[in-house]
Amino acid sequence: MTAPPRAPVRAAGGSRSGWQPPRALLVVGVLVVALLLTDAVAQAVTPYIRRDDWPYLLPPHTPDATDVYAKNLNEGRWLNWVWWLVVGQHGTAVSAALTYVAAYALFVAGFWRLVRRRLPSLHWAVDALLGLGLFTSVLWVHLFYWPGTLTPSVLVAAAGVWTLPAASRRRSHLALWLLGTTVLAVLTYPPVAGVLIVCVALQLGAQSWRRLALVGLGFLLAYAVGIGVVYVLNAIAFGHPGVVVAAWRRPNPLTSLYDAKVNTLRALRSLARLGVAVWPALVVGVVAVAVGLWDRSVRPRVLRVLAAVALVVGLGALQTLVTGVVTDPRGELWVWPAVVLPAALLLAGSHWSPRVGVAALAALAVIGTLTWRADVGDHQASQRRYAALAQEATALRPDGSRPLVVLYQAPRERATARGRITAGTLQMMIRAESGGLVPRWCRPAECTRIAARAPHRGTAGGAGTVVRVGTLVGVVVPHPPARL
Repeated sequence: MTAPPRAPVRAAGGSRSGWQPPRALLVVGVLVVALLLTDAVAQAVTPYIRRDDWPYLLPPHTPDATDVYAKNLNEGRWLNWVWWLVVGQHGTAVSAALTYVAAYALFVAGFWRLVRRRLPSLHWAVDALLGLGLFTSVLWVHLFYWPGTLTPSVLVAAAGVWTLPAASRRRSHLALWLLGTTVLAVLTYPPVAGVLIVCVALQLGAQSWRRLALVGLGFLLAYAVGIGVVYVLNAIAFGHPGVVVAAWRRPNPLTSLYDAKVNTLRALRSLARLGVAVWPALVVGVVAVAVGLWDRSVRPRVLRVLAAVALVVGLGALQTLVTGVVTDPRGELWVWPAVVLPAALLLAGSHWSPRVGVAALAALAVIGTLTWRADVGDHQASQRRYAALAQEATALRPDGSRPLVVLYQAPRERATARGRITAGTLQMMIRAESGGLVPRWCRPAECTRIAARAPHRGTAGGAGTVVRVGTLVGVVVPHPPARL
């Protein structure tokens, strides 16, 4: 079967009669500008690493680090484990962050290429705006602080968008592509299968609804195969054919009508939280969808993208109905394509649709850039504060020896999840600064002496401080950041 025809070639967003930069130069230039404009470069060079990502950057049996292999029983992230086995444990926080940022840029370049193939010729400035809009996902930025864990997922996404055009030329190739990418997506986190099936709907364009329905059915079957692979691997490795969902995820298996009611409400509340998290971009997306449905020339393509989005939403709701587990908004990566693609498709519309498309892309790029700068800036502020504490605490003594570093945290905060995340993040940063020595928690007598000498006692350490007590160096853990 031949590939779907491209959109008719005509100028959109301006004439092509003027100077046009080489396509490769435009793509590289826009990605460099996006990396600088969003502060992604800062996260790549001086990364802030979340506590639960550190185990994927450390060798096995590191004290106070979670067993990466054992996590497969709870989450089925077998591809993440393979990545840690081959790459993660041998790298550093900086190398992991650089790899993740590079992989994300590769994904955006492939996604951008995919979208451009479905559009008419664009003025270079409009094309650059499209690339920036695709880059600045208001959800994907929240994943940059787990580069050790999440790099496999973005690599799967990048491989998927780059190989989709060739795979879509024949039905058998597309079927194999669906199976391979979907299974790999299930074996990692966050599952980028939702992003890829939306890309498939875009690639197929205005082809028949029957074809799209068959592709959707194939996607669901491939997703089921992926779950089956997880079950088989867990049965072999742990003797348990399935996933033991961790208690903190509040699982509620479907066993009664009451469970169905509870889980349905959870799914609805999860969608509501997602809408609140992305509401500025969602408003722009709704406007773009409304215009796209009004414009007959792009309506078929917009409808097919919406159908793919509905399939992804339905699959997520079904998982919540069966297990009671909801996905954090930052894991719903399909939302950004769902709001950006209708705006991009308007560039191929008639009348004033292209102007609305340009305005919508500009609004999304601004919203996304501001979100990135705020989020990365907040994490970088924490990184600088924690790094300063780690450097001060691990400074060599006059005789060249390393001090014994212990942690202190107010009991009230240590008992909370937010407090444990903050303490664990600082603990691993101190480990990295000290050359691999993990600081222990202070003993009761030591804690009393540290608390007595620490400033801001009434605020549980405030911004954090370093206290020297005899031969010990005590680090008072800062308040948990508001974002937690």
